Amino acid sequence: MDPAGVKVALKARTAPAEDRMRLPEATRAAGYAVLLVWLNAYVCREMFARYTPHMNSMQGFWIAMARLAGGGWWHSTWWRYWDCGSPVEFIYAPLVPAVSAWTAAVRGTPPDAGFAMVAGIVYCLGPLTLFGMAWLLTRAPGHAFAAAALYSLTAPSQAIVPDIPFAFQHFWDARRLYLSAVWDETPHMAALALLPLVILFLSLSIRKRRTVYYAATVLAIAACSLASDFGAIVTAMASVCLLFVLRRRDFVRNLMLTAGIGLFSYIVCSPFLSPANIRAIHESSAGGEGGQWTMGSFTALAIVATGWAILWHFLPRWTADWRLQFFALFAWLTGSVPLIFTYLNRQFLPQPGRYKVEMELSLALLVAFAARPLFARFPRPLRVCLLLLLVALAGEQIVSTRRFAKAVLAPADITQTIEYRTSIWARDHLPGVRIMLPGSIGQWADAFADIEQLGGGSWSTAYNPVQQRAKAGIYNGGDTDEADARVSLAWLKAFGAGAAAVSGPKSQEFWKVFAHPAKFDGRLPVLWREDDVTIYRVAPGTESLAHVVAESALVRHTPSSPRDTVEVERYVAALEDASAPVAEFRWQGTNRIHIRTTASTGQLVSIQVTHHPGWHAKANGIARQVKADGLGLMWLEPGCNGPCDVQLNYDGGAELRICHLLSAVGLAALAVFLCWRAVREFRG
Repeated sequence: MDPAGVKVALKARTAPAEDRMRLPEATRAAGYAVLLVWLNAYVCREMFARYTPHMNSMQGFWIAMARLAGGGWWHSTWWRYWDCGSPVEFIYAPLVPAVSAWTAAVRGTPPDAGFAMVAGIVYCLGPLTLFGMAWLLTRAPGHAFAAAALYSLTAPSQAIVPDIPFAFQHFWDARRLYLSAVWDETPHMAALALLPLVILFLSLSIRKRRTVYYAATVLAIAACSLASDFGAIVTAMASVCLLFVLRRRDFVRNLMLTAGIGLFSYIVCSPFLSPANIRAIHESSAGGEGGQWTMGSFTALAIVATGWAILWHFLPRWTADWRLQFFALFAWLTGSVPLIFTYLNRQFLPQPGRYKVEMELSLALLVAFAARPLFARFPRPLRVCLLLLLVALAGEQIVSTRRFAKAVLAPADITQTIEYRTSIWARDHLPGVRIMLPGSIGQWADAFADIEQLGGGSWSTAYNPVQQRAKAGIYNGGDTDEADARVSLAWLKAFGAGAAAVSGPKSQEFWKVFAHPAKFDGRLPVLWREDDVTIYRVAPGTESLAHVVAESALVRHTPSSPRDTVEVERYVAALEDASAPVAEFRWQGTNRIHIRTTASTGQLVSIQVTHHPGWHAKANGIARQVKADGLGLMWLEPGCNGPCDVQLNYDGGAELRICHLLSAVGLAALAVFLCWRAVREFRG
């Protein structure tokens, strides 16, 4: 035998027992994996064949991204369709819509069918990766399968922190299917499906100190973070748990290693988590559930830390198995967030109720493996009977979940929805007009047509906080119809909306966001009305998003609330001044704007597009600085005295360009390393 073969043979003989893979174990594990895939694919099989729309969700949001983003995932592109524009990197985590677009292109299907297939894959992948991680860490395929089956078929969070008033039968709810198929949690579920890979590879990195595991961990963390904003947070949670149970004597080294892997992962996904993006997410979440820190937040954090300290102190007395210690700590960390929010009304993370899915995953692991030593002590006949009982219960649950899936995945005609009909009418009759579309209509519009909206985006990642304030003012700007209409019109005109759709109380539109849906009647001309949804004309005569105004007309101070419109109304009065020069505004692709007008010395060009440092301008061939007004929109001093030709170009700005460069270099380094590793092992 050659020296390399001797080395491999000696390594195999001296490998720890837990690292040796025997054929019977591998065969059982493969069988369990196939059974898990069948179980979940059997339940959700319609997802792989067609798309069933649910208008009470943000699914149209992901479909629109898949349909319109194009090559924007790879280089800086301006997304002009929502919220008066933003960088494409800022609109949402890209993994699910990008994979949906790729899937649709490969299969030759519409983007909605591509999204449905990705949602089905994610639904099946979650239990599979959970099983793989638990099996490879514990080498107990049977108990790993039990954990994955429990995660697949039950909803333990409903017995602890129920969504609705507690009833024991909700433990059997098909909650994970509901979140994937009916609601809008597919990106979150995708991050959760990738989390077991993060746990597996990070634990191997800490225990084995091998560079191939470092590389795998980097890619797993990056993918998890690109799937959802929750991905980075739950990755940090899992990392902390692993650091406290693995090789405690080397804690500092392990911490430095984990921090280095995390930094490299951040470099890989930094274009979509740039410092400016993180700041925008933080500012957007500050107005949402649990976004602002209070003394209650410190109390919640102290409760979590106290529970953690108690567990960490007593767990080694209960079990010496670091894996079971990890499952217990992870269950406490993920479960405490929704528990404290539900029963103590305190939180330190935004949207704490949404961590119930992490709680269910961690509880499945804890229950399955905490019962392992107890189950082993049972007499064999009792173990057989218990297994038969569990199989019977699982069979009943599979049938029940499948019935629910058939109901929620039944064929539906999306063209009959008010979201589709409103969007198509707007596309055909208001081309090139920025429109305010409410609630579910706005969430779905760009899944059907290329419509530029004043709103449409996700509040949790909104780049311009003033635009979000404007939306709130449009929905409810006053206590009476008259006051509400005045405030709403000021915001609509200031942000360049030429039309607005209003959903009434009898409409199919899901959220019905307007406090006074009749406020525009008699004040604005009606363009279209159907099923209690009305489209009003806001500013007839021009669709231009560029205006020549005096410097004194600009909004200088950020409005303090949705009803603070004093400066906004002054700005609108300047826009409506008939003596002002007309400015012709035209998009040239996604990253270029051309404006043609006439301006005098001292006049400014106000542009109703969200300001970003990536925009650069030239007026009559001379570079001009692009600035932000108090509304977060762009303006510039053209320096013209007569005809004025303004060209704006978007390149992402220095920060995003650096992030894209770092990401490309990081991915190239990983690719070179993995290729070198493969060649070395092949030659060895």
